[in-house]
Amino acid sequence: MYIMGEIIPHGWEEIELHGDLATSIGPNAIEAGASDDAVYIGFNQSFGNVCISIYNTMGIVVYRTIVNTDVQQVVIIPFANVASGSYTVELSNADGYADGDFEHD
Repeated sequence: MYIMGEIIPHGWEEIELHGDLATSIGPNAIEAGASDDAVYIGFNQSFGNVCISIYNTMGIVVYRTIVNTDVQQVVIIPFANVASGSYTVELSNADGYADGDFEHD
């Protein structure tokens, strides 16, 4: 499984996740971080299919994908060409959701 710090490069900023999906299995079941050029999501447990969405402050989806966490524990989302500002990452599946805010410079 994914271990925090092994994939996320030095200098990343943690995205604090809230919601039942983030806490249902235990602390750090899902970890997220952002750097100047990417957003990183690490699944330390299997959640099946998870929809990952990133929204800007106007609620517009700037990124969306579905990952099968049974086979993909780390998701690296390129973010270098996205405008500076505040964003929300949302993870959801049939069992719940988790979300967290971050700043992109």
